Amino acid sequence: MILFCGWGWAATSPLIYTLQRNLKYAHFGYTKTFKILSSPKWKNNELTYKRSDSNNAVRIYEKHSQGIWENWEKGKPGTHHMNHTIDLEPLRDFPMSHLASLVTGDPSISKYMDFFHALHDHVILKGYKSVGDSHMGRRHENRAHHKQVRFTKGSQSKIESNKQYIETLKSEFDVKVLLIARDPIRRAFSNYCNWLTKNQKQPLPLPIHDYVYDLDSIRRFFKDNVYVTVMEELWEGDGVKGLSEFLEHPVHKSDLWENLYAPDRGHLIEHDKDVPCQAVGQGILELTPEIYWHYREKYDFVYEKWKRTFGSLPLYWGEPIEYS
Repeated sequence: MILFCGWGWAATSPLIYTLQRNLKYAHFGYTKTFKILSSPKWKNNELTYKRSDSNNAVRIYEKHSQGIWENWEKGKPGTHHMNHTIDLEPLRDFPMSHLASLVTGDPSISKYMDFFHALHDHVILKGYKSVGDSHMGRRHENRAHHKQVRFTKGSQSKIESNKQYIETLKSEFDVKVLLIARDPIRRAFSNYCNWLTKNQKQPLPLPIHDYVYDLDSIRRFFKDNVYVTVMEELWEGDGVKGLSEFLEHPVHKSDLWENLYAPDRGHLIEHDKDVPCQAVGQGILELTPEIYWHYREKYDFVYEKWKRTFGSLPLYWGEPIEYS
């Protein structure tokens, strides 16, 4: 299993499209991320999860049962459903009963494992090398602007449930964890612009992530089976070599799905039906050199931690871009 734990607004969708559609390396099922394993709890000595209105798997099952999931909202700005014909064609003869079992009653770790076992056995016969699941935002909640993290009883319970999930996953799958990073300020600014389209009344602090902190947290559980690729170097440099070695699968520049953030167009980005999730809100504000340098000074430690860990900053990191 490839476990995708990327940071949003860093070309996560184009990379997953690459893995599933172009490389036929991993198939993620019916969407980019199910969001089914949120709000964990223990019930009858088993790890279960509270049902949620935002549970993607339930909504997908309902639409799939009605025959309207395929190409639903295809090309709509802000969407990354991964429900195009190219995505669902390998699942034509995959029994819907597997998805039905996953969403019936309270979600549980056993139902989750049963689904991905069945999906794995099916897509392997279709030429794929693995299955995939995307856990966007399920790493931890720490961001670089937080000075201190206090662990409450609830957060401790979540940590224990995450350990149980990971131990169960590793006991039955050979797991590789893949992340994709982008210049911290430009990634955060894209996130912020998207957020403004829905929350224009209240300002939001620029959500700068401390990538190295996140990586260290993940490596505690997955050791050396963790790899972070850099968006700028993957699309504009020689990053395909490292990704290919990690996946143990050939990756070429021509395999990469279109990425509207490389080269970075800032506020001049335009909607593209092939990556409809990327352009939403990006034209609201311009990331001027003045704004960039303000946050570059404030969060210099994020860049310094990266340099200490990897030896140098990636391509185009640490300097503003003059958009034209």
